Amino acid sequence: MRISFPSPLILGLSLMFISASAFAQTGLQYPEDDSAVKVAEVMPVLLSCEDTVEPEKRQSCTNDGIMTHIMNELVYPEEAQNKGLEGTVVVEFVVSVKGLVSDVKILRGLGPLDAAALDVVRSLPNFTPGLENGKPVNVKYALPIRFSLSE
Repeated sequence: MRISFPSPLILGLSLMFISASAFAQTGLQYPEDDSAVKVAEVMPVLLSCEDTVEPEKRQSCTNDGIMTHIMNELVYPEEAQNKGLEGTVVVEFVVSVKGLVSDVKILRGLGPLDAAALDVVRSLPNFTPGLENGKPVNVKYALPIRFSLSE
């Protein structure tokens, strides 16, 4: 039984691609309300990575930290194992202006695997919030989590 994840590079590209799609269409925007942006001038980073000076290394540290957390904390549900259920669950979440993970929901699910994916994303460590025009903003992410039973 194995849970597989994209390599750190692919995970990083997935996070950035999902966020960058809004930038390509609409440019950076400061939300008028409490809604979330998909791209901020300064993207959120895990608290454990905030002392890294170079922005690219900070983002890489954050992507690696997210992936490591998921690999260490995700529990493959026994029901799904017994049924031989495999596939990718896509979870959407927001890093709030307080740096907390919020608004966690399934974008594409696989029944018994959904709860495990939601639980592991909800348990992500705190972030330094994203900034837009020098002010903290909510930033939305989508994260694919691949479940695989084979080697």
